[in-house]
Amino acid sequence: MFKFDFASSTGSADHAGDSENDKKAEADRMIAKMAERARMSANSCKLLNTSSASTDKVKSCVPERVDLHSSSIDGLHYYFLPQHTEFSEKNTDLIPGVYEGGLKVWECSLDLCRFLAHIMDESTVSDCQNVIEAVRRSIGNGGSAFELGCGHGLPACLLLRESVRRHTDSVVVFSDFNDFVLRDVTIPNALLNVVCSLYSQQDNDSVVDDASQVLLRQSIFAGGDWMGLSRKLSQNEVLLPASQSEKRVVHERFDVILASETTYTTESCQDTAYLMSEHLKVDIGVGLVATKRFYFGVGGGADAFSQAADKVSESQSPGLRLVVKTIQSYDTGNANIRDLLEVRLVKSNQ
Repeated sequence: MFKFDFASSTGSADHAGDSENDKKAEADRMIAKMAERARMSANSCKLLNTSSASTDKVKSCVPERVDLHSSSIDGLHYYFLPQHTEFSEKNTDLIPGVYEGGLKVWECSLDLCRFLAHIMDESTVSDCQNVIEAVRRSIGNGGSAFELGCGHGLPACLLLRESVRRHTDSVVVFSDFNDFVLRDVTIPNALLNVVCSLYSQQDNDSVVDDASQVLLRQSIFAGGDWMGLSRKLSQNEVLLPASQSEKRVVHERFDVILASETTYTTESCQDTAYLMSEHLKVDIGVGLVATKRFYFGVGGGADAFSQAADKVSESQSPGLRLVVKTIQSYDTGNANIRDLLEVRLVKSNQ
């Protein structure tokens, strides 16, 4: 005869419920800390004025070129800085909380650029339909894109340049922890790539000035903690520089959010996931996270980001969750595998 221990079964269910409650409480504490960080850092978030950016570099320097391996999308250009203040002497890619690596062109950002080029020249696989539609919206009229921890900002430069080629009014937000990175490499790179696009259309000496106007009309360069920028976006405090009189506010939710190598620690994975949850358009927006599969010794990587997304979802608004899937992997056989992740904010019943 079998005996059924209902008390034991009930106890097990209660324990599972307690475990779920503990996970929810932990996630709520994490989100509360981020929200407080956003409140405290909002005033220190700086929106750089591109109207004062020097155009001499665009006119005189020979930049580096990135081949996008595309039949219809031209390569990108960027400026390489062999020396830069104290960081060139420290022989380091990163000083946490001081310098976040923005002077280096990271290989995952090039993966993301080439993937975006394939999306735009329609040479990608059909199972990325959500991504295809989001990227096309982001470079169309009324479209928007946001690059986290942009550094050189090449993926966002590509979207801005393609918007200019299509004569649309989409908006691109570049963000980096370090103001000097935005000033010395990001803004010049954006200006350079827009200039190249306009030269192909106009072929006259006014294109540099025209490109400067494009940056004023269609781009934001924000320095400081992402959380401060997140709060400004959520409170409708981010205006395009050329639209101060018209009050053209940058909407808090985006068609596309880009992130390259922003997942190198457990904390940075959580920050990236949180920004995706706060600023992706529900159901139709797409985040693209280009990451190494593992960042040895610091806890980051593709799996760590997926876990962070699950944790953020535990504390999301009722009925919403982040969904993460791998859409490309890059394995040379002799280096760390790199992954490209698609992120969506969807209703929980999907």
